[in-house]
Amino acid sequence: MEQLAPILKALADPSRVRIVNILSIASLSVCDLQTVLGFPQPFISRHLAFLRKVRFVRDVRQGPRVVYSLARAHPFSLAITQFLRASVLHSPRLQADVERLESCRDSGRLAADSPQAATWEESGEDQDAAV
Repeated sequence: MEQLAPILKALADPSRVRIVNILSIASLSVCDLQTVLGFPQPFISRHLAFLRKVRFVRDVRQGPRVVYSLARAHPFSLAITQFLRASVLHSPRLQADVERLESCRDSGRLAADSPQAATWEESGEDQDAAV
């Protein structure tokens, strides 16, 4: 219960739900999240800091960028990801975000498009073991 309450609090904000939804699909930098979601950089950074604080999001430096992804080792990561994927079907906003992500990927507008910026499901490495 002690681990669930902070996550539910984090997901009580619609903007953080949108960020987590996108990060459940792809690892992205703040710049990429700006491109996909249309939020200003300080706004995204503040919400990512909150998600990092509850250990639901992790960050990895890739050259000059920091790439964010969901922390796979978090006990509720998979359940929340599955919930969000099901919710996309019933939420026009979340669905539009996913479509925008795909459009940005297809047009090459994402800075984090690199072999190491794969989705957490595609990666076989357990980089979150210490979380």
